[in-house]
Amino acid sequence: MQFLYHSCAGEESITLDGEAFSYLIKVRRAKQGENLALRHLRDENLYTYCIAEIQPKKAILLKQGQRESPTYKGGVHLLWAIIEPKVIEKTLPMLNELGVSQISFFYADYSQRQFKLSLERMHKILINSCQQCGRSHLMKIEMLKDFAQVCEIYQDFYAFDFGGNDIKEVDFTTLPYLRVMIGAEGGFSAQERARFSKVITSNDQLILRSESASVLIAALARLRNT
Repeated sequence: MQFLYHSCAGEESITLDGEAFSYLIKVRRAKQGENLALRHLRDENLYTYCIAEIQPKKAILLKQGQRESPTYKGGVHLLWAIIEPKVIEKTLPMLNELGVSQISFFYADYSQRQFKLSLERMHKILINSCQQCGRSHLMKIEMLKDFAQVCEIYQDFYAFDFGGNDIKEVDFTTLPYLRVMIGAEGGFSAQERARFSKVITSNDQLILRSESASVLIAALARLRNT
């Protein structure tokens, strides 16, 4: 773990309890007087705290200092049609590590409407991922109603679909922000394709799953911008 998340990081004194306390004492076996690195994931600062006191169910931390410590901040925004929640939750840490800035989820024509995403659960997954990989800012998650609402809010995007320009030929370094739409299992409907103005594809004769496409786009953008 690169740092410990706490929503009050930055304050002069912090009380640590619940799961964070259990992890700190029972798993890491931290001792009184030990220094810890904390972030609240709302800025690039890394805060240093000393464990001033350990009680049976909580610990008191005192701030020792802070420094600006930014990590890679990608410019990838995925417009991702909703698929099975457990698949999305499994993929989120990978996208977080690759620096995806934002994901806007929506119901496409081929999305199964019984699938419901938990913002609270995804938020927790992203926090745990940031603690492990060291990412200094939290990915933004947005829930939109359907394809029409996505097109109303975000008019400039690439669609990852068949028959477009080879994704390997897109120069991501010239783009201030890369916004890509990824379909559900089964791809896009004819009505959705009629709204596309820019299409990119992977011309290697392989059909990618929705989650594989999201990781491919994030990885390519990361490689070409570092």
